[in-house]
Amino acid sequence: MPGRIQAFSTEEFQSRLRKTQDEMRSRGIDVLLLHAPENIYYLTGYQTSGYFAYQTLVVTESAKEPTILVRYIERGNVDEYSWLSHDETWKEGDDVVQRTVDVILKVGGANAVIGLEKSSWFLTAKVAEELVGKLSTARFVDASYLVERIRHIKSPQELEYIRKAGLIAEAEIRTAIETMRRGATEAEVAAAVFQTGVSAGCEYTGLPHHIMSGHRAAVCHANWTNKPIVPRELVAIELYGCVERYHATQVRTISMGEPSAESRRAAEVVIRAQDEALAALKPGVSSRAVDALVRGPIRTIKPDYPNRSGYSTGIGFPPKTAEWETLDFNETHDWEVKEGMAFHMLAVAGKHFGLSETVVITANGAERVTPSNERALIII
Repeated sequence: MPGRIQAFSTEEFQSRLRKTQDEMRSRGIDVLLLHAPENIYYLTGYQTSGYFAYQTLVVTESAKEPTILVRYIERGNVDEYSWLSHDETWKEGDDVVQRTVDVILKVGGANAVIGLEKSSWFLTAKVAEELVGKLSTARFVDASYLVERIRHIKSPQELEYIRKAGLIAEAEIRTAIETMRRGATEAEVAAAVFQTGVSAGCEYTGLPHHIMSGHRAAVCHANWTNKPIVPRELVAIELYGCVERYHATQVRTISMGEPSAESRRAAEVVIRAQDEALAALKPGVSSRAVDALVRGPIRTIKPDYPNRSGYSTGIGFPPKTAEWETLDFNETHDWEVKEGMAFHMLAVAGKHFGLSETVVITANGAERVTPSNERALIII
């Protein structure tokens, strides 16, 4: 029976499960243990902000439904959000590793090849070691990023959630700018942004909104403080929209009064570079080629430019918003851009200027889901 507020159709979840099982077969994996909340959500719809407590999803190579193991008090979220027909639970005082072993034995995994997400922050070394010890007749292999790579290509419904998140991020940007016009602290801007976002349907975001003024404008991922925003300084803002756990992000730079010549020059270089990159961002293009269109020009004004120029965006639970570990625009890795992918594309010239857009890849190229706000150094 579908969950009461299930984000996707049961058929879409089942299609995702089949793709995962196909990949398991290609790797010779009989049982896959998922601990990352993003991957559990992707295959089941199950979500909770209580993912600090142990949870795992047991996927077998042929079963029509995976088996979820969650804390007993979280089981209501299975009925609320997922397509699953049953669940397994643990209670305070239980040995969660033994409960996991019980589920694995129940699905016939005593002698199986078992895939572990060794890269997941939610699979601790202690749990992994105990699983290996308790299942001595099984063979364990690394299944890191198996599901993340399936998540790269979004379905039409996923892309619609990202588009809605993009409109929220843009509304938040406009609210932030309007609040600054009246004179405010960073915290007052944050309060206004949260009101706008939540009123527009924004869920809790994978990262907090970043609002950084004055000397703090060059401090990466700094959160708001009670610092007043004053004339003759820059303000950097990075704000997030989130709908059904899918994220979109937009970065803008605001000058409180006449900007410096350095900021004007940085804005000119950065905007032109990213315009060219976005125009080139089409199915079949090399990620490294797109990155070079941003990195080359910015290095003429900021030689030490280590930043990525974009990354895959999508499902996020704190502390992240995306699949950046597997699709990152940089000068080291190279991969092919494909239709149905979604990216947060960014370009930053240190303390002088930065901006970003979230895009989805269509057959015709990059569609901005943050389409309306001015691509400029905003002057108040």
